Amino acid sequence: MRGLLRAELRKTASTGSWWALLVPVVLLTVSINAFGGLFGATVTGLGAGSAVVLLASLAYTLGLTSVLAMVHGVVVVTSEFRHRTITTTYLTAPGRDRVLVAKILTAGAIGTGYAAAAVVFGLGVGLAVQGGGALPAPGPLLGVTATGIVVCWLWSVFGVALGMLVTSQVGALVLALVYVLAGENVLALVLNSAEPAVGSTGPPLLARLTAYLPVNAGDIALYDVPARELAGPRLSGVVIEGLAGVTAPPTGWVSLVVLATWVTAAVAAAWLVGARRDIT
Repeated sequence: MRGLLRAELRKTASTGSWWALLVPVVLLTVSINAFGGLFGATVTGLGAGSAVVLLASLAYTLGLTSVLAMVHGVVVVTSEFRHRTITTTYLTAPGRDRVLVAKILTAGAIGTGYAAAAVVFGLGVGLAVQGGGALPAPGPLLGVTATGIVVCWLWSVFGVALGMLVTSQVGALVLALVYVLAGENVLALVLNSAEPAVGSTGPPLLARLTAYLPVNAGDIALYDVPARELAGPRLSGVVIEGLAGVTAPPTGWVSLVVLATWVTAAVAAAWLVGARRDIT
């Protein structure tokens, strides 16, 4: 297994995909958190509220970073099918399942690095633009950072699984980006427009499902801490509903479990399909 990991790390280091995607991560982080820092300084007058604005800005940045982490996971796998090096990889490895695990660990490490870079650059730029704004408390900042790392890692793994299922690089990227950036928003809009059942007192069941879609689950987990800091535990759900466009969101840790369940299902499907795929 160590040999496979070394091989995957060398493949990743020898290509430009990891740093080519790191560039937009940094650029998005700088631009979003510069605006967030400016907004926090203007609206809150450099009071404690600026720290909450910065937390929300970091959460939004990490959500976008997770998309790029997923893209890298797709590229890691599909590039081997595109250049037909997957045959050599499978023939020299002790098993296809180990190849999948090695790719998951490698892509996950890159996704984790993207999240760490987003937090470091985002925090630095946000505080610099605020010009003396309040630094977020260690607990909430650690919570957003840890959640962002987990979310980016999970989406990296999802990208690997999708690349195993859809070996065409263009096809996998188009499918992933269309769903993540637009498809789930349309689906959530349709579910949110469902009429409640006759005699029911709460939100419609279909509307409640919006919080359990994969992209929304990651967003809820990321916005959980900033929403609690802004509105308190009782009203945080209302804030998250507005930010993520969902109905009746669960707590952040439940949302992480939901996202992890989606990713696990994708990995299981990738393992089943990959184990039976003809590579000759």
